[in-house]
Amino acid sequence: MNTMMAAHPPKPADARGFTEDGIARYLADTESIDDLVAGGYLAGHDGRLIAQQLRAPQLRRAITHSVCHTVQPDVDNFYQEDGEPDADWQQRRARTVRDHCTACPVRAACAELALRDDDTVGVRGGLAPEKLTRRLVAETTRLERARALDGRTAEARRARIAAGAELQRLSGQYLGTSGKPEKRLENIENIREAARRRDELVAAYRHAAGWTVAA
Repeated sequence: MNTMMAAHPPKPADARGFTEDGIARYLADTESIDDLVAGGYLAGHDGRLIAQQLRAPQLRRAITHSVCHTVQPDVDNFYQEDGEPDADWQQRRARTVRDHCTACPVRAACAELALRDDDTVGVRGGLAPEKLTRRLVAETTRLERARALDGRTAEARRARIAAGAELQRLSGQYLGTSGKPEKRLENIENIREAARRRDELVAAYRHAAGWTVAA
């Protein structure tokens, strides 16, 4: 493990000059999403480019560090009330962005997750619905690709869970086995194979989700 990375992962001097591959390599060297959050790397322009490279599980992990999660403000602050004049809503929305979103260390992840979920109702990541909608239209191809990768990550997760359940089943079967040596040896071999398969699927899931070995 790179101890220097664990403390302060090197932030790109100017993420606007980074290629997607460059950001991907940077993320691969980062210890965990918690490190990105602690370093303030999921806010601002840099945060937007980095959030685009993350998979949905990572984005949801980041959201646990959001102002909304820790402070739990009134959710009505993020939506226009029925019959509320547009001018009043815009003023209230501006206050909400100032008081909650601007200070949020994961606002870029919040906005990216909203786009992945096609959720443009209310304020997300400091962006008003009209801005979210414009990005949704402008980034259609990128978002389709990101959702496809997220789907493969979900499939890998389901396979990993199924493999873990099979390992548990075989372990229970071994404990209930009679004293026949040949049967016990067969069960041991089955358990070893199931454990190997589970470990392979865990590694595949972590790779698909974008987690590093240390994460």
